[in-house]
Amino acid sequence: MKNLKRQFILRSVLSFLVLIIYINTEAQVQTPRYNISMTTNSNGFYEYLPKGYSSGQNFPLLIFCHGVGENGDGSPAQLSRVLNNGTPKQISQGIFPDSFFTTGGQSYKFIVISPQFTQWPSPYDISNIIDYCQLHYHVDINRIYLTGLSMGGGVVWDYAGWTPQFPTRIAAIVPISGASNPYGPREANMAAANLAIWATHNLNDPTVPSDNTIQYVDGTNAQPLPPNPLAKKTIFPVYGHDAWDQTYDFNFTENGLNIYQWMLQFKRNFVTLAVGGLEFNAAKKDNDKILLSWKTVTESNNRGFEIQRSNDGVNFTTVTFVNGLGTNGNGAVYSFTDAAPLNGRSYYRLKQIDNDNNFKYSEIRFVDLVKQKAVTAYPNPVLDVLNINVSGYDFSHALLRIIDVNGRVVKQQVITGNGSISVPVKDLSHAVYAAEITEGSVSVRFRFVKE
Repeated sequence: MKNLKRQFILRSVLSFLVLIIYINTEAQVQTPRYNISMTTNSNGFYEYLPKGYSSGQNFPLLIFCHGVGENGDGSPAQLSRVLNNGTPKQISQGIFPDSFFTTGGQSYKFIVISPQFTQWPSPYDISNIIDYCQLHYHVDINRIYLTGLSMGGGVVWDYAGWTPQFPTRIAAIVPISGASNPYGPREANMAAANLAIWATHNLNDPTVPSDNTIQYVDGTNAQPLPPNPLAKKTIFPVYGHDAWDQTYDFNFTENGLNIYQWMLQFKRNFVTLAVGGLEFNAAKKDNDKILLSWKTVTESNNRGFEIQRSNDGVNFTTVTFVNGLGTNGNGAVYSFTDAAPLNGRSYYRLKQIDNDNNFKYSEIRFVDLVKQKAVTAYPNPVLDVLNINVSGYDFSHALLRIIDVNGRVVKQQVITGNGSISVPVKDLSHAVYAAEITEGSVSVRFRFVKE
């Protein structure tokens, strides 16, 4: 009997330990990322990845923007300020739901990124953070959402209306007590992008007037083509600046939806390729080129791919066309080297075209490439033809002048493009010459010897 009792106690203890281990492994994890910069105005952030993230599927992205009191340098001593309010606070308390059900019974899980800003952020800080997240996380590009409070609510308003392109990258926003002054062009940009908006504010806010939120929402809805559904506002009939505790409360709902469920109703319609199992990547190659690589698992009726490039992620031009290689329903492997990429950031996408000329776009990839600017001449000394190698410049109508030791221009011609440019110099006398290339504010000089 004693042995049976001892075994029962031992099994009970082991079961309890297994339960504790299970709870710990399944608990929400919000990871501090110290001294990591997603943009020049942020040196750290909190990262929350949902259960199942390691499967490789894409998840909705929620970016939370804190108030001015939580500004800091991203260090272990200061980053924890971000946990004071809103979504990161809920995650740190372990009360953030693993998933959210929306109308229709669909369930979604968020990636939550909560940056710490060093000072008041700009719309371009938010744009850079979205870029960083798309590059480093499995983000569903159709479901990117912004929310924030006070200063953070202000930058949500600012980003969403700053340019016509910015609001098209996000599906919905929830600015709370937003410290931003209403501005007509921003309202027009948000309406034109059909951006979903739910803004909240306390009626008697002594810090940021509630009229800011009221005018933003009413002004957006007053546009000739207002968003559908109309932007909505909730003005709490109370005194104080803190409207966020009420707004982020999961029990605060309108039409049966809290703010997280409400956001998830909305999505963009960026489409991925019709071919199955696409993997598309872009990376630097040899420091001055960009290698694009992609593969498919299945292909059917695929004529091929246009490779398209952009300097802003919005306006794309076609670089080349690659024929589809998949046969009998099988996939294929592709690559293309952009030997003359843009200086700075290059965005790329694929336009997959069927044999019946229907087409769809891939997700966008980007690479930062700062090309070294240089102009060199070879051979030097030169006999008949001077070859000028242009790197980092893209001349459209530059003037090349060759000048002798007396300062006289002995030859000149217009040059265009980059790479290698050939200039005949057989008619020049044996001497040392200076060459000057000018276009606009650009002026490049070098010397060569004519044999």
